[in-house]
Amino acid sequence: MAFQEMTDEEASTNAEHVAEAALAAARLTAARRLLAGPAAGLPIDAQDAADVLAARDDNDPRFEALSYFEKPWALLVLRLVARVLADPGAAVRDARARGATVADIAATLGITTNGVYKRFGDNVVRRPRR
Repeated sequence: MAFQEMTDEEASTNAEHVAEAALAAARLTAARRLLAGPAAGLPIDAQDAADVLAARDDNDPRFEALSYFEKPWALLVLRLVARVLADPGAAVRDARARGATVADIAATLGITTNGVYKRFGDNVVRRPRR
């Protein structure tokens, strides 16, 4: 098999890995911005902050300290991945789960709320109230 040959199944699997890597990189970048700005002074490094925010463990005291920034962090992650991924659906779901409204997502992506529903309908279904 030649180097450049890849089955559609292999391409799909590898594309998923690339998308996961893009999401991880965006989370780290957003965590760096968070710690350089509004969360400056928190005793945590960017990778740990990204991991803590991604995990959303209410029993982790570090999450308690970072949870205030969860929604804006998720929206910045979405903004970053939307520029490089054809389907930023995972970031849309994540932002939605962290409290972002459809209007927040629309503003972040520079589209209308109807555009969000049209493009990401399955990702922005109503979430249950806490």
